[in-house]
Amino acid sequence: SHNEVRLSRSMLLNLLDDLQSRTLLEFRTQIRLFIHGGAVMILHSSLSTSSTRRTTRDIDYIRRAFGHEWRKRGVHDAEERLQACINATARKFEVGTDWMNADPDVALPFARDPRGHIYDPIYHDSKQQNNIDMNTVYAAPGLRLVSVTMFWGVALKLVRYKKEDPKDIVAMLKHGTKLNGVQWTPTLMEEWIKTLCWPMGYSQYHPQQSEELRTRIRDAVRLVQ
Repeated sequence: SHNEVRLSRSMLLNLLDDLQSRTLLEFRTQIRLFIHGGAVMILHSSLSTSSTRRTTRDIDYIRRAFGHEWRKRGVHDAEERLQACINATARKFEVGTDWMNADPDVALPFARDPRGHIYDPIYHDSKQQNNIDMNTVYAAPGLRLVSVTMFWGVALKLVRYKKEDPKDIVAMLKHGTKLNGVQWTPTLMEEWIKTLCWPMGYSQYHPQQSEELRTRIRDAVRLVQ
């Protein structure tokens, strides 16, 4: 069912506290989910100070990464079991079952490593220890939520660039400036995105797509200043 309830930080935390108690019973350990989108802006302790966003309708998580981690442990129905927990929390709080969903998974890129093996680049970059240390946005006995890396967060929002996306990108860029003093220019931001997020396929963009990307990058950098 589609969630129409605007979720504030406190409401998100109530939902997550309930969900983690269910996942702890179900999986008997702390499960880990990688998230992106508007919920990161609200839950991330330092991003939320740079962001004007106060509510979201859902938490976007990467289901395929979760399924992959559990299949490696020999568990093949982890996604379905997690969904049952999400649904139970939704019923309790009377929100739509897609309050936590992986709908954007279909648009997330895969990549090939130098040996030709296909892998999930967003998951690969986001599960590195430094990202987990810096971008864990929720941790409880039954559940840890980790934001995807900031560069992937920016790249995914540049694709849509609707509604809250420009403001969210600005918050992430300001966060980068706070962390390491980077002074953004359109050229620097374009190089940064194309180098770190090459699986997005920028090299195959036709001229119109490249121009649209540059326009969005210029707009975002202008908003930061």
